[in-house]
Amino acid sequence: MRIARATEGAGFGHVIFCRRDAPEVRDFFASEGFETVTFDPVEPSYRRAHRYALDSQRLAREFRRRKIDVVHCADVAAAFGAPLAGRLAGARVISHVRNRHTKISRRDQSFLRFVGKFVFVSEDTRRSFAYRAGARRGVVVYDGIDVDADEGRGDVREVRREFGLGEGVKLVGMVARVAPQKDFVTLARAAARVAAECPEARFMVVGDYEEANREHYEEVRRALEDAGVASRFVFTGFRTDVSRLMSAFDVFVLCTHFEGLPLVILEAMARGRPVIATAVDGIPEIVIEGRTGLLHPHGDAETLAARLLSLLRDEALRARVGEAGREFVKMEWSRERFAANMVGLYEDALGVGRGGAARGEAG
Repeated sequence: MRIARATEGAGFGHVIFCRRDAPEVRDFFASEGFETVTFDPVEPSYRRAHRYALDSQRLAREFRRRKIDVVHCADVAAAFGAPLAGRLAGARVISHVRNRHTKISRRDQSFLRFVGKFVFVSEDTRRSFAYRAGARRGVVVYDGIDVDADEGRGDVREVRREFGLGEGVKLVGMVARVAPQKDFVTLARAAARVAAECPEARFMVVGDYEEANREHYEEVRRALEDAGVASRFVFTGFRTDVSRLMSAFDVFVLCTHFEGLPLVILEAMARGRPVIATAVDGIPEIVIEGRTGLLHPHGDAETLAARLLSLLRDEALRARVGEAGREFVKMEWSRERFAANMVGLYEDALGVGRGGAARGEAG
């Protein structure tokens, strides 16, 4: 969505190709006014090469019918199946790489050769990409967001009243799905240490834990109970008012096992929230220790607790770190810079200059 919005003003039209087994994705983009196409995913296979070729040709015909010039795969999973169809249709093929991919089999790498350029969300993501040929023909495009004057000015008391949090509570917030990628065990252990020295501390997790994530949510609840801090955690579930809730955080935390470059950290910084995050993958490229936020080693609950306590105890430090992060995002991570980089990427792929004719792009 961000890519489509960022580039549509530069003469690029967008057709969103959505898997048939993901109707919610199609409905979301359609509700935002985008043209959508439902397709059956192509399964790359040497054992069933005939079926692979037929399915690729069928998708290629749809690309040609829609006059697609650039096929932009949203992630590496999409880059295994769609690129051959894109090449057969005469389109340029680009793929985003959003997370760490340190192991890709030789068989799977062979299907990635149809991708013309890989777009990495961080330098670390490029360095760790197992498909070395792809890393060499890749480029890093950092994300970007708006920083508005009124960001972070939500009604804090109203939010806290909604969740039964008193005015004296110090609130640590994390915005993330309750999924195995996030390191809730380390957060639980750190929370126990924080609670022992800062009894007014509470923790809020904003993100989905229903349906696919329900089983893992139950595991997380058990970890919190084992650490003796279950009563200190509030799980909001999926929310559409994340900005409003984030405004009530005293500290933003992202405790995780792996990331590409999490946009949620930029969003927290843009709202002036002081950030503590795990020093993995691309995170140190945005959380610069002691300047734009604080870092803790992966799995290190003691250091995470110490970082949390340092901010919870010092209002002036929270304000200073929060403002530094906000200024950093404003100067280095703007939506305008992201848009210019994405437009340049498409124009380079097509071999056109600024202000060229409108082109079609499939996502």
